[in-house]
Amino acid sequence: MIYYIHFFKVIRMRTTRLIFWVIIIFFSTIELRAQNNSFHIGAELRPRFILDNGYKKPKTLNEKPVPYISQRTKLNLGFENSSFEMYVSFLDIRLWGDDNNYSSSGAFGNTGSTFLHQAWARINLTKNLSLKAGRQILSYDDQRILSARNWKDSQLSYDALLAEYNTGNHRVHLGLSYNADNKSVLTFPAQKFKTIDFLHYRFKREGLTLSALALASGNTLSDTTEQLLYRGTYGSNASYKTDNYNVQLSAYYQHNLNNISGDISAFYISAYAEHSLAEKINFGLGYDYHSGNDEISTSASDNWFDILYGGRHGWYGYMDYFITAPDQGLQDYMAKLSYSHTKNLSIHFDLHYYSLAVDKRDYNNPSVKLNRQLGQELDIKIKWILSEPATLECGYSFYKPTNTLKQIKNLHEQDIKTPQFFYFMITLKPFANIITSQ
Repeated sequence: MIYYIHFFKVIRMRTTRLIFWVIIIFFSTIELRAQNNSFHIGAELRPRFILDNGYKKPKTLNEKPVPYISQRTKLNLGFENSSFEMYVSFLDIRLWGDDNNYSSSGAFGNTGSTFLHQAWARINLTKNLSLKAGRQILSYDDQRILSARNWKDSQLSYDALLAEYNTGNHRVHLGLSYNADNKSVLTFPAQKFKTIDFLHYRFKREGLTLSALALASGNTLSDTTEQLLYRGTYGSNASYKTDNYNVQLSAYYQHNLNNISGDISAFYISAYAEHSLAEKINFGLGYDYHSGNDEISTSASDNWFDILYGGRHGWYGYMDYFITAPDQGLQDYMAKLSYSHTKNLSIHFDLHYYSLAVDKRDYNNPSVKLNRQLGQELDIKIKWILSEPATLECGYSFYKPTNTLKQIKNLHEQDIKTPQFFYFMITLKPFANIITSQ
């Protein structure tokens, strides 16, 4: 009996040593095979408190302010070597308390809040040429046409094939996409783009950046039709930055590429210049113009400019009254002042004066055209980088509306409050800079 016990002890000891050496050899093999590989891990947690007392739309006198907390959570995984790169990002979005799985003792999650945000791979074909395919963020220039829209908890990502060519100061991107909602039918939701194809060129040297964009997008005319309206958007950007100056100019033209749904002829221009008044103070002036449809005119052409997938929040105020420009277009006169108390603490004041680009008729008296003024908005934002992974941001905005704004927002016969908006947000990126390389 003692002999058998001793025998099994020896076997167990040798088995343990064998497993140990197998593990060592296995990981040593991985080490040798992964000499030039890099593994990346990243995460983000962004809870945000919002007090809505007129955000996006004025509230009537009998409506109460609405407080709520939203939260964005990300997990990012990446792999990279000299010839290949892969990136996967999972995103969870929720309101505190919106769980649809719950009981009297607690909440257990929301079935629709987690989704695949990005999943792409890039292959380096040559030193200068690469192909990138999968779900990815497309963000270019001043982000007026293609943007990540970071304010949105969901952001924006696209299923696309992207060819990238880089050499010296020049860069060319060719993007192609084609979307389907069902494997057996060709119908597609009209609000989603069926296809988006673009060519982007950028020249960059020192503080100067010049770029050009040509984009073709296709949308179905309705949710039940296969017929596509193709829209072409063309434009250019120029920016020049130094320690004391920041100048940005952009212009775009838009028209229909086929003869469906009438003629489209629209344009957009933007100009912004910023100057350092003192070591810690910057002051800027800007102007944006979106063309629109004049209700007084008899023209059959559609002159409303669609900014497509571009950024809204911040560009046209923090209250997001014009995330979609009115049918009569939009003019935005802006003045911006920022003060950097320290490298990590800054305060920003943005003043916007809005008006329609063209005329609109009065709702109660169609023979009279309205004053084009839409009102003024003041945005105050404080940003504090607490540490490398943590940033705190809070803001307060209020809006001085006009009768024309009330009609634009379909509130012409109601008494409204002075719109106000407050938010408090903290962004944590604890693993943003962790890279494991073998």
